[in-house]
Amino acid sequence: MLKTIPYLLLLLVFQCTTIGFHETKIREGMSFGEPASFRVCILHEPNITQEEIQNLFVAWNEELSLYNLKAEVLVLEEMERPGFWGTDILSYLMTLPLTKECDRLLYLKGRTWGDIAFEVLTLGIFVGVGLKLEVQGAVEGRSNTRGYIKAKYQSTIQILFTSPKSTLIHEGYHLLGCGHQLFMKECYEKIRDVKLLLTDPNRDPNFFPNMTTSGKKILNRTQVPTYSQQN
Repeated sequence: MLKTIPYLLLLLVFQCTTIGFHETKIREGMSFGEPASFRVCILHEPNITQEEIQNLFVAWNEELSLYNLKAEVLVLEEMERPGFWGTDILSYLMTLPLTKECDRLLYLKGRTWGDIAFEVLTLGIFVGVGLKLEVQGAVEGRSNTRGYIKAKYQSTIQILFTSPKSTLIHEGYHLLGCGHQLFMKECYEKIRDVKLLLTDPNRDPNFFPNMTTSGKKILNRTQVPTYSQQN
């Protein structure tokens, strides 16, 4: 049992803090084209400050600079969380169409008394059986254009394995079409291919394109699915 603990810890770190392990030589040998930017529209809970939002994007843009990319933040609205669970948040986001100002849509989840109680519960489960139940963020898989992160937290598990900045970087890779992999080569190729879509003649010139993890091209907002709340 003791021999398995390092592997469990490695798996937890891999799941929580990164999309995969960087392969610097491979990345530096690839061309990611000219500098480009995309617009990320933000919805956030009332207890998240503008300074915290800006600090998150500074960290994300430092990572994105590896690919000649920059995320431009546009804060749309302060609003209460549409539900306690991450699935509630994603379901709500799927009802919102991407407007002409937005290439991606991101909800920043705060920290309530209910979250604190859940953190205590999950910490007990983690200590007891080594199972981590708390999810720090997610991106929908139909177009990889909407997602959420937990932007304010401080439980023991979270401090050990992740942070709001690393969570945004992780989910930010999903927002550029990357899936999960052990090493980053496939993700580098996906980001390169997404940037190549900027030259696609069928692209809406007012939309930063994307690809799904299965390789489907998202060239305009009409290809981004939107569902009614009844669905």
